[in-house]
Amino acid sequence: MKIADIEIIELQNIPVTPPLFKQPLRTAVRLLKVKTDDGLVGMSQIGGFMHFATAAAIQHELLPFLKGQDPLENERLMHQMLWKFNTRAHAGVWNFAVSAIDVALWDIKGKFYNAPVWRLLGGAQKSIPAYITFGLRAYSRDELAAAAKHWLAHGQTRLKIQVGRSNIRGAIDPSGASGEHREDNPAEDEARVKAVRDAVGDDVELMVDANCLMKLDAAVRWCKRFEPYNLMWFEEPIVHNDPHLLAQLRKQTSIPIAAGQWENFFKLADLVKQDAVDFLNIHVLSVGGFTMGMKAAGLAHAFNLPIGNGDHFDFHLQAAVPNGWRAEIHVNNWLTANVVYKNLPKLTDNWITLSEKPGLGLEINEDAVKEFSKKP
Repeated sequence: MKIADIEIIELQNIPVTPPLFKQPLRTAVRLLKVKTDDGLVGMSQIGGFMHFATAAAIQHELLPFLKGQDPLENERLMHQMLWKFNTRAHAGVWNFAVSAIDVALWDIKGKFYNAPVWRLLGGAQKSIPAYITFGLRAYSRDELAAAAKHWLAHGQTRLKIQVGRSNIRGAIDPSGASGEHREDNPAEDEARVKAVRDAVGDDVELMVDANCLMKLDAAVRWCKRFEPYNLMWFEEPIVHNDPHLLAQLRKQTSIPIAAGQWENFFKLADLVKQDAVDFLNIHVLSVGGFTMGMKAAGLAHAFNLPIGNGDHFDFHLQAAVPNGWRAEIHVNNWLTANVVYKNLPKLTDNWITLSEKPGLGLEINEDAVKEFSKKP
């Protein structure tokens, strides 16, 4: 069996409506299929940012290299893509491209051996604990509290909200120099966190995420305001996920720190080595697929760190290892995935249960492809 081709399908303007929204949001997905000469097809998506550049790297750089290769030899192909074919650029577009391909190769392997990916990787736990990223910045304070109550009423007792509503001056806000970060009102963020805590009570796990938008001094101020609300973690508070600054922040707050979602393996290793995190967030569409994701999970396990983060691909990594601890259900992404795929795992009372279907166990909704597809 040999790799024959790679197809990328872009879906745009997918309507999704989070709770309390009066109008749908419009989302996009870039599907990837690795095709073999014997008819097996591996599924994946292009993650991260700069999707058009990633698609170009796959089609023009990686596909000529991968054609004719054995798709079951994940380790060899990863080694060649990282160390031989491209000896320097292991982050950014290149890593997103390599990650998407590796996920599809594992889907092929699962279908070839008639086993789900999570079992092939280790099979530590069929059901994994999940949390809901529901607290979108578009909500008002009252709407945020109401949305929290909505999820609690549906049995979800692990909730995450977005904080640090920043932008980049010069890109959005013309009042400042380009590239300089501006943190929003910390008092308002505290009020939003308090509103959610008051709405759901003390027994609900509550997390916050700043999406790498703060400098160290701002992150310290935000942490001090958040400490009374018993947060499970503060995710990615520091710009660029800087390991040195995150390590300093950990020493100045009682709130556990999580980071790593969009980083490659080598950046994740720095976060671990510098004691920068309490929870290591690994995303298979950026770390280097399942091949490098398993290495990152093993590294975290060696340092007694649980791993978090997730989507319908990451569930397999979480279920494969004993330190798979929290799988993320991001409302927008989850609603989108339920349009794109027919048979996602079910979310029941904070838990995701993986199926026994071969590979990733995903079936594309071809009606959605017809309705929303656009050539990249």
